[in-house]
Amino acid sequence: MVTSWLGWIFRVLAALACGTAVSVATEAVTPVTPVAPDAAAPVENGPQFALPTTYDRAGRIVTRVFIGDRGPFRFLLDTGANRSVLSERLARELALVPSREYLVHGITGSAVVPVVKVDELRAGELRFPQQYLAILPDAVFGNTDGILGIDVLQKARIDVDFLNDSVAIRGPGRYRADGHLVVPARLRRGGLLVIPGKVGKIPVSLIIDTGAERTLGNEKLREALAGREAVLQGSVTRVVGATAQVAEGYSFAVPTVDLGGGAFVDRLTVTFGDFHVFKVWSLVERPAMLIGMDALGTLPAFGIDYPRRRFLLKVPTTSPPK
Repeated sequence: MVTSWLGWIFRVLAALACGTAVSVATEAVTPVTPVAPDAAAPVENGPQFALPTTYDRAGRIVTRVFIGDRGPFRFLLDTGANRSVLSERLARELALVPSREYLVHGITGSAVVPVVKVDELRAGELRFPQQYLAILPDAVFGNTDGILGIDVLQKARIDVDFLNDSVAIRGPGRYRADGHLVVPARLRRGGLLVIPGKVGKIPVSLIIDTGAERTLGNEKLREALAGREAVLQGSVTRVVGATAQVAEGYSFAVPTVDLGGGAFVDRLTVTFGDFHVFKVWSLVERPAMLIGMDALGTLPAFGIDYPRRRFLLKVPTTSPPK
């Protein structure tokens, strides 16, 4: 069985695997999550930037980006990708010519993609001169132009407000919590934001990944849950990634997820497996979970303060919008 979002990963990343093999891969890039066309598309008369999770759609976070004196362009905000990337369409529009290559890691494998250099990238209050951006097929981006990764975000304070359809990217500073619960975080593997949490009573490392549509768990967490739960009802999921390698996952609803600070997510379905991404991030020895937008998008608002190593969130008072 292939769920719809994993099926999309197969269709998009399998295309990468069919390209001509190359001998040079200059830099490893942490995973970029493909986006189905309707996942990032703004709803008419609905949210344009902070799309909350609903019962039939995982949320998305989109922000305005300028490249040189061109823009604004719509970029997905992805705290799970350590490099920002462009769509092929935007690269053609800006007449950018690839000058090098990067190795990009996906769910089950990796692929080498072309890279272009831009004079300046601007997002919110931040400016970044002389940036190298990977190029991925247009189908990866749905209705957006690119992905804004940790290379830009790691110096920022990000505030996402789903209730007011607002996404703000600000420079470093001592900002107030403004009614948010504050969860101490740590950075690893080039800027991945990790917070301590629990799944049921099991302590777990939670990676905040705004670019992931769904939540993934590693095998250590699945084993720990199997040892404590009498029955784990779920379904087998077949996952195919960038290098056409096949991985088998198992999806089931987990006990309540504690995000810290008094925020909890109930009835969250997680796909577990020995996925390549956890090996890339060196998260195979202890229980770990990649928290995607299916969970994050149920919060009224949250913030990420990279310079001060903090995850800030507001607790929902009602059920997610339909």
